[in-house]
Amino acid sequence: MAGDDWDLGEGLDPEGPSGADLDRFGDELMRCKRCGAQMYDQASVCPECGEIVEEGEKTLSVWVILGVLGLIVLMLGFVL
Repeated sequence: MAGDDWDLGEGLDPEGPSGADLDRFGDELMRCKRCGAQMYDQASVCPECGEIVEEGEKTLSVWVILGVLGLIVLMLGFVL
């Protein structure tokens, strides 16, 4: 893993994220959900297929999954 490459002497804030966090979350690229092309995580449109990337898209999907799982657990509680 590239976490060994980070050195606090290289200008990283000692009170900021650790080298492991930077490796885990510091990637500037992501994949388009439609075509799979690599694109910058700050991009609003995929350069390959033109898919529009919404800002809140990632958090919405997590809440939808948690909501559906919660409903399933609730329904199983009534059945059992």
